[in-house]
Amino acid sequence: MTERIADYFEKKLSAAEKAQFEADLKSDHQLAEDVAFYLASKKAAYSVSANENLAKRHAEWQSLAKNNARFVELRTWYAIAAAVAIVAFGLSWLWLGKSQKDLQQLANGYAMEHFTTLPVQMGSSGDSVQAAANNYNRGQYATAEKICVEVLKRDPGNAEAKKIAGIVSLRRLEYDKAIDYFHRLGEQKELYANPGKFYESIALLKRGAAGDKERAERLLEEVIEKNLEGKKEAEKWME
Repeated sequence: MTERIADYFEKKLSAAEKAQFEADLKSDHQLAEDVAFYLASKKAAYSVSANENLAKRHAEWQSLAKNNARFVELRTWYAIAAAVAIVAFGLSWLWLGKSQKDLQQLANGYAMEHFTTLPVQMGSSGDSVQAAANNYNRGQYATAEKICVEVLKRDPGNAEAKKIAGIVSLRRLEYDKAIDYFHRLGEQKELYANPGKFYESIALLKRGAAGDKERAERLLEEVIEKNLEGKKEAEKWME
């Protein structure tokens, strides 16, 4: 199993084998878990202690799974969700060194790391928006977007609804919609912290149409110059 995963990420599989692997990834929970662990291990490869911790955690997962059926159900769901997210947000950033990465690959990596799940704080004044985030985390993207649209009808200035709707659109590969949501978010001047322009640059880079990279670069420069949310990442990407 591990050899097959390694061959996939090292691009050693044939086109047919690659297609079969990606199909299996969406339906085989054990493969999904193994892939998730493989990627986590690769990400932590620069730290021996981190690798030891990952191995320990993986062993704990296996031990708990034998004694807790509910844990197996949750572990399976999260592993599959993580694996599907890997396919949706892009894989190339995982096997390329920093010096080789271009902006699109960096955008893929950021989306994979930050948009796989959204924070949920139920009981707050924004319960409808939090329900959208909860639906997103369960893979119910259409429902999540529908909730955001309804919120925006009542409250057109709701920044969180625009942000979640944009992330949902990005996840569904509906880049035009994502760019629109993030652009509208970025135009709001009253927010203390506004990731709109940075997120719009990510959506542009992932869409990759003519002129998108140049537009994204201008947005990243604006994020840096105006000290907007995402400045730290923007500075690294524009080095």
